[in-house]
Amino acid sequence: MPDEIGIIESIVSLAGKVPRGYAKIGDDVAVVRPRKGKLVVKVDMLVEHTDVPIGMTYRQAARKSVAMCVSDFAAKGVKPDSFMVSLGLRKGVTQEQVEQLGLGFHDAEREWGVSLVGGDTNEAQELVIDCAMVGFGERMVSRAGASAGDALVVTGPFGYPPSGLKILTGGAVSQAKFASAAKDSVLKPTPSLGVGLALAPFLTASMDSSDGLARSIHTLARESDVGFELSSLPRAEGVEEFAQMNGLDPQSLVLDGGEEYIVVGTVRQSKMRQAREAARKAGGELIEIGRATSKKGEVLLRSGGKPVRIRDAGWTHLSSG
Repeated sequence: MPDEIGIIESIVSLAGKVPRGYAKIGDDVAVVRPRKGKLVVKVDMLVEHTDVPIGMTYRQAARKSVAMCVSDFAAKGVKPDSFMVSLGLRKGVTQEQVEQLGLGFHDAEREWGVSLVGGDTNEAQELVIDCAMVGFGERMVSRAGASAGDALVVTGPFGYPPSGLKILTGGAVSQAKFASAAKDSVLKPTPSLGVGLALAPFLTASMDSSDGLARSIHTLARESDVGFELSSLPRAEGVEEFAQMNGLDPQSLVLDGGEEYIVVGTVRQSKMRQAREAARKAGGELIEIGRATSKKGEVLLRSGGKPVRIRDAGWTHLSSG
């Protein structure tokens, strides 16, 4: 069983080499090379019983803890630079588990071009990874810039993660191809950093969708003092069939599930063509699902018949619901 010193040595040896100009890991503080523009900081905590589903390895959990921060940087249009982690580990953690964490952090470093520059380790009742990330940018897209008439857009379809969670917990059945895609979306969330950065010049407001699509839209409505009218739902392929097979509501899977790590934002109608092209060149897509309205706080879905109000639902920590 490794102790704190051995844990730190193992993770540092497996993570990527700290770039020139940064302090060596192991000092009392970390030194990050300054850049032009604004310093942007983000912290997000992964806790085992709420964020690590059945079937997720320590390596995948470590990578996910960094992905959670990267997703917000993508939505803000800011390139992340480096990160630190505070680890809470059970007494009795194995050397193999520690090495899995180091490999997971290294996976994230390579995937998103960020560097692990320091952290802390302590004893806990379950796995906890608190990731603090910094980046630099000339402009940060806020949640408060949408205006009536703007297009409501997302950078991908919704519904895989909540479906994947139901499959992983053994409570749902599906076809093999759908099951693979849905489970992968849970075990290996992949925020589209490149797409978010490419879209930043065109976004008037944005946020990531980790707490659910409906929650994200309602949040943008509140912050921007607008309403939204959706013309369609960005349903992932196979979600409708999966819902029918398991007696589930496909609309709820798309709107309320969360863990998607997709950018939800608004774009001026006059900039949509350019925004779509920017997303395509970055290897992604931009899906228009509705528009902002002047009816503050009202979020409706209009698809064929009478408009239906979309409730503010999604993931809320410490909720009794």
